[in-house]
Amino acid sequence: MARSKKSREPASPRPLRRMPVGLRIIGGKQRGQKILYSGDLTTRPMRDRVREAVFNILRDAVAGARVVDLFAGTGAMGLEALSRGADSAVFVERDAVAAQFIRRNLDRLNLSDRGEVVAGDVFAWWKYHPTFCNQPHVIFCCPPYRLYSQAAQAMDELIAGLYRELPLQGVLMIETDDRCDIQRFPHPERWDVRHYPPSRVAFYWQEGGGDTAA
Repeated sequence: MARSKKSREPASPRPLRRMPVGLRIIGGKQRGQKILYSGDLTTRPMRDRVREAVFNILRDAVAGARVVDLFAGTGAMGLEALSRGADSAVFVERDAVAAQFIRRNLDRLNLSDRGEVVAGDVFAWWKYHPTFCNQPHVIFCCPPYRLYSQAAQAMDELIAGLYRELPLQGVLMIETDDRCDIQRFPHPERWDVRHYPPSRVAFYWQEGGGDTAA
């Protein structure tokens, strides 16, 4: 009598990972230092040339500011800001492995006393986040592009809330791609939009903020 074959449950998909890419700090005191990164394909690091362009536009707005790096991924934006003189940075990233790499980078770069890593969902964090103080802030919001369609309402509420609560002399930077309509943003005429195909980067400078002429 033939033995019955045991039914097998389909294997759970494993996270897509590859060899770490060569990320480095571009400017400031830690210029040239490596940023450790897992190589997870679901994490999309901002390209070096785009990151450099962003910080060229921000200029002196970073020095002494409180930084919030949402959908932090590799943490490159917040780490770059700390290297360039930001007072402190909060990194919010839901992937536990990515969050651990950010902590390791803070330790390696001797920035742990100025950086805090929140390993959690950005939308959940937003509901209970501490009130922004009056100190100038630089807020980076670089979500996976798919969230603009798959979590459209949550993204719209997040951007509207960040826009509304941004302190004076603060800057809000949103990264999208060409599929996202900037007209969705509150007061779209007030945003400075730069194109770095396939990315688009939009800056909102709160009244009393920086120079967008770069």
